[in-house]
Amino acid sequence: MLPTLLATAALTATSLLPLPLPLPTDPGDEPPVQADPVVLSGALSASDGRLKRGCKDYAYAYAVTTESEDWTFDITLQDRNGRGVNAQSLIGPNDAESGVLTYRLCRGATAPGRFVLTGLLTSYEGTSNETSVQVTDAFRLRKRNR
Repeated sequence: MLPTLLATAALTATSLLPLPLPLPTDPGDEPPVQADPVVLSGALSASDGRLKRGCKDYAYAYAVTTESEDWTFDITLQDRNGRGVNAQSLIGPNDAESGVLTYRLCRGATAPGRFVLTGLLTSYEGTSNETSVQVTDAFRLRKRNR
């Protein structure tokens, strides 16, 4: 039994040894790889307004521009204190590339002030190539009109 344990330990130890790395080649030997530019942009837009009494729906618009049908747009909404008050995700090709989304706020639980929409748009090409862009927009909700 001892020779078997020693043989197993020797095999395990040799499998942990690093493999020799290939020698670097002269950079002049290979032509530089030209990647096609990825067309990817997103937009978020919300208007200033009034924080209404009670719980009400509010809206913001979004738009996605990409050559790929495989994309995600993760959108978060934060209040003036940086606290998240809403989050939504869109997934292409199931969701439209532009539209209006609604969210609900309650005046009793929401402080008026500056709100920030942040979106992370990611486009996927195949299984290993992804490109991301971040989009932001800010707007104000006041208790009363001024």
